[in-house]
Amino acid sequence: MSMSRRPLLLAAILILSSLTIAPVSAQDSPLPGIEITCMNEENPLFLEPNSNGAQATATCTIENPSSFNEDIEIDYDGDGLTMVGPESMSLEAGAEETIQIMVSSNSLASTVYNMTVSVQVTSVQGQDWLQFLEMFLPSDETNIVAQVAEFVDLSASLQPNSLLLSSDLMQDMSVSLMISNDGNVDDNIDVSIQDLPLLDERNIGWNITNSGQGSTIDSSGGSATYTLRFTPNPAMADESFSITIRVKSEFSNSDSVYLTLTINTTAPEESLLDLTAMNIPVWAYIAAGTLAFLLVFAIILSITKRVKSASQGYLDQMDDDDDEDFELPDLRETISAAMNDDDDLDDFEFDDF
Repeated sequence: MSMSRRPLLLAAILILSSLTIAPVSAQDSPLPGIEITCMNEENPLFLEPNSNGAQATATCTIENPSSFNEDIEIDYDGDGLTMVGPESMSLEAGAEETIQIMVSSNSLASTVYNMTVSVQVTSVQGQDWLQFLEMFLPSDETNIVAQVAEFVDLSASLQPNSLLLSSDLMQDMSVSLMISNDGNVDDNIDVSIQDLPLLDERNIGWNITNSGQGSTIDSSGGSATYTLRFTPNPAMADESFSITIRVKSEFSNSDSVYLTLTINTTAPEESLLDLTAMNIPVWAYIAAGTLAFLLVFAIILSITKRVKSASQGYLDQMDDDDDEDFELPDLRETISAAMNDDDDLDDFEFDDF
């Protein structure tokens, strides 16, 4: 030991001997001392996002292993984070105390921080250390590893949020699904339709495509656009129904966004000759068919009777005048005259049958 250090050591021994010594236990140190340990010296303390950034509470324990009462000063180095905790305290000999340190960040980036908490003994037994004895002041420090917790913040919207499917136009219709990720970690997403039975029972086709970037959406405002296309069915009814679209996060199974899409469908336009749309009963078809058959039969019977009558007249005339030749054109003219008679059907009644 050099000559310059020897007087200082002797002075320290004299000062320590002048202090009121507390009873020394087996665990106590004969010299002043201080120790600090924190829960997150190795495993990260995760800061949870909130409206102002991210925040968490660190827990540390300060212990006085000596047989002296000590006053302690505490310093913090947040490595870019804000740390708020006790700045001083007094510990009796052999005592320990747990402190809570509020750690906060204005950034939501998932960065790893290495913070430091230091403790320094400022007085022993209520007596300040002389300046030349500061080299003997006991101190300790520890690290706290902290990180903003990884999270996804998905948002989604439909444009438009309703569409019309026409059985007449039979044109595919589509909507755009826009998704953004305001979290601090990239996320793979899955887009699905939750009400497929509603589409299947109406025989409406569908498919989902994205803008080509895959299913991964980057953090801090990354976005993607999906297209949902629907194919109408020519036999749809006039109705309106809603389906639910789910945007599911792969990073967090519980983090999903649900949107509602309204689908309006139209039936084919009714034709004036579309008897099926008029709900005509079966018996009416039978009656109409029977009446039409009787009418046609009556017309044929009337024509037949008149042709026979005209033929018989010509036959009688041929008997009276054998010298005149009967020609077929004369018969045709007679038949035509009979059919063009103004009272062709006037005298016809169903009683003729």
